[in-house]
Amino acid sequence: MATQKQEKDYLYLAYKGKEYLWLGFTILSILISAYFLIKSDGEQALYFIALTFLAGLLYSFYRYRRKKTDTRTKEKLDVKP
Repeated sequence: MATQKQEKDYLYLAYKGKEYLWLGFTILSILISAYFLIKSDGEQALYFIALTFLAGLLYSFYRYRRKKTDTRTKEKLDVKP
């Protein structure tokens, strides 16, 4: 018996890659803003705190979008006989 090789879903991988990219930006901006707060440079830290919120928002958007695509794909596979 030959088993069929599962095709890679490159769109799924792109969504997941963007999701992890924004998570990385979020973590990096948290670290940089903490550094500037310790250094007592509040104005520079403010920019990175804003970037943290923006990156976190985009991370949650891409995560929601990927999960929605996952459920749609699973429903489509379950419906097929």
